[in-house]
Amino acid sequence: MGNRQAQEEEIDDNRFNAIQRGLLKIQSGFQVFRNQQDEKKIKKLDEIDRPKNATLCPEFYDMIAEEYRIQFDKKTVKKKFKRYPPFRLENGDIYEGCWIHGKKHGLGILLLQNGTIIQGEWQNDALLDGRIIYPNGDIQVGNQYTYANGIIFIGDDDYGIEKHPDGSIYTGEFHNGHKHGRGQFIYSDGSVYSGDFVEDLYSGYGELKYYNKIVYEGQWFNGQMHGLGKLKWPDGREYEGEFKYGLKNGPGKMKYSDKSEFHGIFENGLKVGKGRWIDSHQQLQEREIENGHMLDPQLKPPPPLQQQND
Repeated sequence: MGNRQAQEEEIDDNRFNAIQRGLLKIQSGFQVFRNQQDEKKIKKLDEIDRPKNATLCPEFYDMIAEEYRIQFDKKTVKKKFKRYPPFRLENGDIYEGCWIHGKKHGLGILLLQNGTIIQGEWQNDALLDGRIIYPNGDIQVGNQYTYANGIIFIGDDDYGIEKHPDGSIYTGEFHNGHKHGRGQFIYSDGSVYSGDFVEDLYSGYGELKYYNKIVYEGQWFNGQMHGLGKLKWPDGREYEGEFKYGLKNGPGKMKYSDKSEFHGIFENGLKVGKGRWIDSHQQLQEREIENGHMLDPQLKPPPPLQQQND
């Protein structure tokens, strides 16, 4: 009885082992089939994602500086995107990065034929977020431009902030890349201009407060005082009248620190012709002007010196 039971148990063990081996064989075969199917899917996905009519461009690594290369790693590259080696596109540009359905999608770096480098995250062939390095050294990140000369601009085509290496700052309107419209320029020495600009120059109406406390308020043209304006000095002097290319020119009024005044005509910054003089006691006098200076009405200028013969 015992032998028979032992034989039956051995038969059962053999059957169980055979079944196990069969199951393992089936599972192994299924795994192989699944792996083959996965490889086919991956290969098919590669064919879909691979850029059309593009050729490998290994020389790309010698064409672009390492500092401009994007460092790809598992943390930054999304799993659904596949990284490819550099490809030269039909238009001559070179791209290294992620693709989907033949379009730049994910992290990548594009080298244009003119030398411009565009790097960042792409979406359907458009740059979603990143920076542009231009051949002349200018760098654009979003709406911020860092120019090769050190100037930093933040803004858009119509309004922005322009920071200069010496600490000067312009805030205001722009047009076609120029300061144009209303704005304020703060110089590194503390001088401040607030007013109108045309093609980067003061033009229109504005106020300039110099670092030495001199203040001009009035009309400007091509960066110079031009038209009606008022010029004040910290010692109390004040001119109000016409300017021409930075100089007092035309009818004007000059006030002095002792409360005296001159009313008359200026030419190239100097008084000319006849003028009215109001002294510090508010007495009015008419005076002749010579070489920009008023003459005492009781005195006549001396006659010119005669050349003596040897």
